[in-house]
Formats: sequence, structure tokens, C-alpha cells
Amino acid sequence: ISPVNYHSWRRFWARMFDYFLIGFLFLLLSRNSIFALNNIFLYSALQLIVVISAEAFMLARTGTTAGKRFLGLRVVSPSAPLDFNLAWKRTFWAYVKGLWLGDSGSTICDQACGTHIEAEPVGRLRYILFAIVFFMLFAAIGNYEVFLQQIAQGQ
Repeated sequence: ISPVNYHSWRRFWARMFDYFLIGFLFLLLSRNSIFALNNIFLYSALQLIVVISAEAFMLARTGTTAGKRFLGLRVVSPSAPLDFNLAWKRTFWAYVKGLWLGDSGSTICDQACGTHIEAEPVGRLRYILFAIVFFMLFAAIGNYEVFLQQIAQGQ
């Protein structure tokens, strides 16, 4: 496993997968909340906090997230344990600073937190499975209303 020898797009797609997955779960769980019904700005801010916190929780527990795991990526911190606070700070800065793509294997959020990404080799089959699952997630989000109707009808 190399901390710098990997394709930058793996990080981007892993983050997008995690963002869509956690965001969709948040949408499903909070669809009838007072925030969703009355204040879209507050609801969006709350969603971002939940997404950042959920990703940080996964990083602190396992060093990876669903998207990163799928694409063979792992966040490590050689200088300090990757606890929830450090993972939250890293994830927060990843969203605040933007989705930086670099060939050095280090982003601004990694530099600020003293972390880096380790990447394992990923075969074509894993990329194909990732694309299929990502497409299915995206389709589920796009068909949210149909999805809710199916749940309401018990199908």
C-alpha cells in the first residue's frame, strides 16, 4: 500500500459516493421533520453537519468510509490517532476547502490534519461494481418520490 501512488479521481468518486449515500439516508430519515418542512437553509445546514459527522464517525472507527472502502482507500494519521475529533476536522476542511484533486496524494485537508491516504490496488471488476452501485444510488435519489410511494404502499 502506497500513500501517494494512486489516481486522484478515486478520492473524488469515493467522496461523491459517501456524500450521496449519507445525504440520501438523511433525506429518508428526516423527510417529515420540522426543518424539512419549514426552513430549507436550516435543513441544508443540518444535512451538511450530519454528513460531515457521519463520515468522521466512520473514519474514526475504521479509517475508511463506504466509498473509500469500495475503491480501496484508507485515511491514516501517523502523527496522532485518527480519533473522532481529528476525523471531523479533516472531513470539515475537505468540504470547506473544496474537493481538491492533486497528484501528490496530499490535499489541503490532509496537510492541515497530518493525515494521508493509503491506496490498495483495485481491479476492473471493483471499478465496475462501484459504478453499478453508484448508478443505483443516484437513480434512487432521482426517484425519491417514487421510492416514498413504494414504501407507503408496502411494496
